[in-house]
Amino acid sequence: MTKKSFADGVRAGHRLQRALLGGEYSAETRAARTRRMNCWIYFVLFILTAVSVVIIIVTYSTRPANKLKTTLAGRKYDWPATCDQRLQWWQTGIIYQIYPRSFQDSNGDGVGDLRGIMQRLDHLKFIGVQTVWLSPVYKSPMKDFGYDVSDYYQIDPLFGNLRDFDAMLKAMGEKDIKLVMDFVPNHTSDLNQWFIDSVNRENGKDDWYMWADPKANSVLPANESYPNNWISVFSGSMWNYNTKRSQFYLHQFLKEQPDLNYTNPEVVQASYDVISFWLNKGVDGFRIDAIKHVFENPLLPDEVRNPNFKPGEPPYSSLIHNETTDYPPLHQLCKDWRKVIDKFSTSQKPRFAVGEAYNPIREIMKYYGTNGDEFHFPFNFFLLTLGDFTGTGVNKTVEDWMSHAPRCGWPNWVVGNHDNNRISKRRGNAYVRAVNAINLLLPGTPTTYYGEEINMQHVDIDLSEAKDPFALQNPDIYKTVGRDPERTPMQWNRSANAGFTNAGVKPWLPVASDYQTRNVAAQRADTHSDLWWYRSLANLRSSHDSFKYPGYQAIKATKDVFAFLRFHRTDTYNYLVVTNLGQKTSVDLSAVSDAGDIVLSSTFKRVGTVGLAAIDLDVGEVLVFRINK
Repeated sequence: MTKKSFADGVRAGHRLQRALLGGEYSAETRAARTRRMNCWIYFVLFILTAVSVVIIIVTYSTRPANKLKTTLAGRKYDWPATCDQRLQWWQTGIIYQIYPRSFQDSNGDGVGDLRGIMQRLDHLKFIGVQTVWLSPVYKSPMKDFGYDVSDYYQIDPLFGNLRDFDAMLKAMGEKDIKLVMDFVPNHTSDLNQWFIDSVNRENGKDDWYMWADPKANSVLPANESYPNNWISVFSGSMWNYNTKRSQFYLHQFLKEQPDLNYTNPEVVQASYDVISFWLNKGVDGFRIDAIKHVFENPLLPDEVRNPNFKPGEPPYSSLIHNETTDYPPLHQLCKDWRKVIDKFSTSQKPRFAVGEAYNPIREIMKYYGTNGDEFHFPFNFFLLTLGDFTGTGVNKTVEDWMSHAPRCGWPNWVVGNHDNNRISKRRGNAYVRAVNAINLLLPGTPTTYYGEEINMQHVDIDLSEAKDPFALQNPDIYKTVGRDPERTPMQWNRSANAGFTNAGVKPWLPVASDYQTRNVAAQRADTHSDLWWYRSLANLRSSHDSFKYPGYQAIKATKDVFAFLRFHRTDTYNYLVVTNLGQKTSVDLSAVSDAGDIVLSSTFKRVGTVGLAAIDLDVGEVLVFRINK
């Protein structure tokens, strides 16, 4: 461009400007017209701004509101102000059951041990576990894998020794993990010195066990003249003949597990001494085994036949056990055990007791005692044994427990243990995350069986490899009653034997065939795994008072959906837990709030604020929403 053409362009621009403003003008005229033009510009900007504000207001006023509605229909449960508001460790934490034979082998003999447990404490911390319930490690001939105790004051060499126990207890304490021991009071091993003395009528132990003469006037030989028709839990007569005494002794379980006689005050004192020994060592509490079997009717009447018994069921089910379970003196004994345990409790180290009994709801509630003077709570197995595991079935089960519990009776939930099939077998793989969510997010204390955090599978065990006495004594129905499938070694990594024991060593039970892909190491590396889901649930329940205290309200229960609300007065939010226990579905929960913020998703894919009028749920999916108060 030349200088001339540039100058011509500037002059043309000036002419156009003068034309737009009315030709030639004075300075005053130009200023006035500029002010008018600026006013129009500001006016247009104001109109645009106003329209934008209106659009925003309209948008947000029609968007679903995240705010709890006050017209919810479900029954509401809260922790009464008259109950102790200072929650203890057994109320706020997760109880994790370790079956010691199967957790970790440290010495290469194919069986888990105490040192092995020490090696894996970091895993427990990772998944948010605060309490370990340790199945029996006392000295035992292992006819029932530790539940046949030959010496209550020693550790079985298979697991280590008392020094190993002390080291494990110390290591747990350093990581702020509590230890609950398994106490087996109903029976001992037949190799226990107490029983040997009783057989020989020595050392004052003549009647430390339940002895009875052969039935009078029987035409059968003495060793076949059973005192009555009582049947052992493991099948066969509950009586075994001892030639030395020419009497029968009672065994509610294996014949190698003779029952103690708790009508003898010396036996009662012996149980106090055992409890005191381990509490003095520093354990935090006890899970007391098979409590309902401790007393029997001393008149030894026959038990009534069960009219609902069906062929193929365990023989034990053929009778109604009114004479051998929950016999009245039992509850006073439970109160006395509790007194012993409470003597060791301090504000710095409160102790704990939980009882094991599979009972109807009204019977099990009696184990809370009067004003909570028996167990801190009896184990709640109703979710574990529930046949109708639907939204309506689960809701009814939860309602039954919450409505029957005493005023300050702390709730608890169990979804797996060493006597029942894995969750995946009972409920299906698609629902394992939902089951764990229900267990950890319902009000009260959850108990988790080892391996359920990685969805360990039921392992079919051939009868030739079976170890469980229940299976071996019932070979015709061993696949139904056998407990080996849920006791297989923990799967730690993809190395030989799943990292449970050394390569080349045969584990005491076979390792699951899927261990190379289903193991702790693999799932820890995958933040969308079952392990991370479990950890997320544990973190949520430990972070908010709404999950620590038992504030609970059922919201929705259909064949597919079970939804409930958790809350506490000190929490900023309420939490809506939605689980799908059926097929793919959609559910309207707008009765709770128009919208909610997703804080947990079992698929790890759903985030943000969503409307609650139509929540689409995949099979087994779980969502947890945060709802504004």
